[in-house]
Amino acid sequence: MLQMLLITTTVLASAVPSALADSAETVISDNVTWTGEQSIDGRTVRVVSGGHLTIDGAEVRMHTGSRIVVEAGGNLSLQQANLVAEETPTAIASMGYWDDANMSKFKVPGEGISGSFSVKMQALEGHSYYGGAAHVDGESVTINGSTHTFSFADGTGDVWIGLTGYSSSAVTVASITIEPATGSSSTILGNDLESVNMMAAGTQGFGIEVLGGMVAVNSVVSGGQIFVNGSMSADDSGFDRVGPVIIGDSGRVELLGESSFLGSLDDHDVRGGPESEIYWGEGVIGSGGLIDRWERRVSGQTIQVDADYVVLRVTGIGPQELSQEIFSLGGFASVDSGRERVVEIGYSDGTVWTESAVIEVVTYVTGWNPESSGIGNYGGGTVALGWAQNTILDSGTPFVEWESLDISEGAATKSTGQSMPIQARLANRGTAAALLYFTCDVFETGMEANIGGYQEVRIDAGESVEASFGWRSSDVGEATLSCRILTPTQLVDDGAFGGGSMTTGLATWTEPVEDDSLPIISLLAAIVVGAVIVGMAMLRRGESDAIVETDEDGSDYSREEY
Repeated sequence: MLQMLLITTTVLASAVPSALADSAETVISDNVTWTGEQSIDGRTVRVVSGGHLTIDGAEVRMHTGSRIVVEAGGNLSLQQANLVAEETPTAIASMGYWDDANMSKFKVPGEGISGSFSVKMQALEGHSYYGGAAHVDGESVTINGSTHTFSFADGTGDVWIGLTGYSSSAVTVASITIEPATGSSSTILGNDLESVNMMAAGTQGFGIEVLGGMVAVNSVVSGGQIFVNGSMSADDSGFDRVGPVIIGDSGRVELLGESSFLGSLDDHDVRGGPESEIYWGEGVIGSGGLIDRWERRVSGQTIQVDADYVVLRVTGIGPQELSQEIFSLGGFASVDSGRERVVEIGYSDGTVWTESAVIEVVTYVTGWNPESSGIGNYGGGTVALGWAQNTILDSGTPFVEWESLDISEGAATKSTGQSMPIQARLANRGTAAALLYFTCDVFETGMEANIGGYQEVRIDAGESVEASFGWRSSDVGEATLSCRILTPTQLVDDGAFGGGSMTTGLATWTEPVEDDSLPIISLLAAIVVGAVIVGMAMLRRGESDAIVETDEDGSDYSREEY
């Protein structure tokens, strides 16, 4: 039993080292230092919170698929260390420019070759030359397939070959094979060719993911991809076929001393998001030429409004400063269809370009500001488009609320034959005018109240207005009037422009009494009496006309007789 206890204790003690390993990954939870030659054979080395891996003066061979993950709270330090991919990208690729000054090209070292020779150009695996062209001595040659062979005469010497792809697509060169008419052939990898305006191409062999912290001093990382969503500081360190280093929105990269980049796999060495922190020291050297120091990119950007079918114009989009019209659905309009776009470039010459896009309202019309109203578009006019994921256009819109809804003083009791006077007061707390309507129901029954139809009210921004109308009822008893503002149907939120309802105090409706009908009877009597008087007046006038006619006849007759 004692022997078994000792064996068990020994096993348990050996199972808790500072670097724990299983078949999938190595976990570092304490301070661990690697020296001498090391090798990571395709597994993941995970530095967890509280762990610190220091690679001091060592060369670490990173086999394909290997990863170093530094979790939040963990740290990785490279001190005069080399992290080298077992398989590094060895191809090169064009950058899509067609003009002579910026065209990508590579040099065929033909100097010293006796006799004629041919050059077989091989594309990167999985790539094709379809739709591309090669430019040699001012002439353009169509290229297709995965290889293309050029022929050169004796005495040609060094030859520069320019490359352009379909539209602005990249043309890759994995290698060239020079076959002289006499003698043996030789193959040169694309990465070993002298080239202009070309970038590295291929697959990076390993990855480093930094969610915690990473520090590199006098060290080199070659052929791997680095993603930083924590912090990385590099001082006098080199990055060969590593770029672009990808920085998340919460990431920070600080490049110091004479740190340098070589052979990035895109047209920039560092890529960040709108919130990423990038510090590029004065002595830091980038890949140069058409490969920028850094880019910031934004994707999935939206503009939010309160209504559907709002038409917006966005100008100054991306480095080309394009313009486009977009419209809202579900209250959102996607900038550039949500595609990723560049919003800042740190050029290789040290200058910086920053996007200055603006949003202009083209059509923002609802039921409260129809074109006939003269109110104009909602939306507040021109607004700057920043780098935020979502830009809200919440200015230049109305916000209407009830202030009061009352029965006129002393008029809370009426018969069903009378009209009850109501005073409504509404206020516009927004920044644009509104032409709106409201309707009313009998609160107790939910039936539509007789108020003479929808009531129209126009309220300017910051204004409070009163509307007066009459309420009639055919039902005897006590009731209250509930009125509600009718909001535009295209609003994505019914309360976006305000609205709501309000209820009056209690009203009492009674049966009509005789006094209630006197005014109507008197009116009818007056109409009848008036008609009789008019009739009698017309009758008397007719008799008078007859008498006058008789007198005239008599006069004439007398004169004749006389």
